[in-house]
This record gives sequence, C-alpha cells and structure tokens, in this order.
Amino acid sequence: MEKLAKFLPQADVIDALAHRVKSRFSSSDGKCEYMAQELVKELRSRGIRAEHVMGIFTLDEPGAWKYRSDEDENLDEYQVNHDWVNVEGKILDISADQFKKYVYVNIPDVVYISYSDPLYRYYEELGHV
Repeated sequence: MEKLAKFLPQADVIDALAHRVKSRFSSSDGKCEYMAQELVKELRSRGIRAEHVMGIFTLDEPGAWKYRSDEDENLDEYQVNHDWVNVEGKILDISADQFKKYVYVNIPDVVYISYSDPLYRYYEELGHV
C-alpha cells in the first residue's frame, strides 16, 4: 500500500485505510470508539492528520425507539453518543452503518462527507479525544 499510496489521490488512500480498519471488526455495533481509535492510528502512521471526535448522532426513523430514554418520550428524533474521525475538515466514520435502520437517509459502509452532504446534519461534534 505504501508504494501505491505515492501515486493515489489522498482521498483514495483515506478510503482504502478506512475500509482496511473496518474489515478488522466483525460488527460496528457499539464499537465506534475503538474503530475511531484504530482509524486515527492508521491515518497518522501514513502522515495524514486525523482527529478522534466524540459527539452525537441523531436518529430519526421510528424504529429508533430502542435508543429512547423516558425523557425522550415525546421527541421525533433521538440522539446517541457516537465517535468518528475528522480528516481534512470532513467526517470519516467507519461505524455509522450500525444506524442504517434508524435514519431516513442512506448510510454507506464508510462515511466520508463534507458539510454539504445531507448526512452531515445527523452529526454533532462535542469534542476531540
């Protein structure tokens, strides 16, 4: 990968690393923190600036009731704690697929989006690790 990376655009290298790290996990369910940590290590080892982000992901599909607490009883949306990676001002998330059934928009296996993507509104950054 290192030799090939010299000739690939940065976005392709980031995508390849994201898929590689994701493949190390059998499932994304409840593993966003660990997946983000591993992805940051891989990206930084290749000289790519990456930050581990802690935040909130908003669920809007009615099936998201399993994430609801008693205080959320009358809400149309539910918020869950979630971790992802910030690269070049974009969201890089290899564990968002755990929410596919709970949002109205399509979530790809690897999310790599800027603020103009409709999926961006589901993310709220709270801080960096």
